[in-house]
Amino acid sequence: MTSILSIAVLFLLLVACSIQAGSKQRSEEPVHDGKCPTHHFPIPIRCRRRVCLPQELIPLCKNDGDCPITHKCCRPMCSCRVRCVEAVPE
Repeated sequence: MTSILSIAVLFLLLVACSIQAGSKQRSEEPVHDGKCPTHHFPIPIRCRRRVCLPQELIPLCKNDGDCPITHKCCRPMCSCRVRCVEAVPE
């Protein structure tokens, strides 16, 4: 009975540590200055309708840390793919 209790406590500690480590990794993702470019034109711009191919849906970046310091990880207007684009000052 004591060994089962010890194993259960160790398992719970392991789960708690892994949850804490995962949340710490997410909070330490780098964020570059500026913001993703947006296009606010006086007349509405409509993107040409197209189907994105599966290879176009694979992101080229996951967060700003994957990009040069002057770029942000964004999905540009009318694009299927998330990629590094030059940041716009806020």
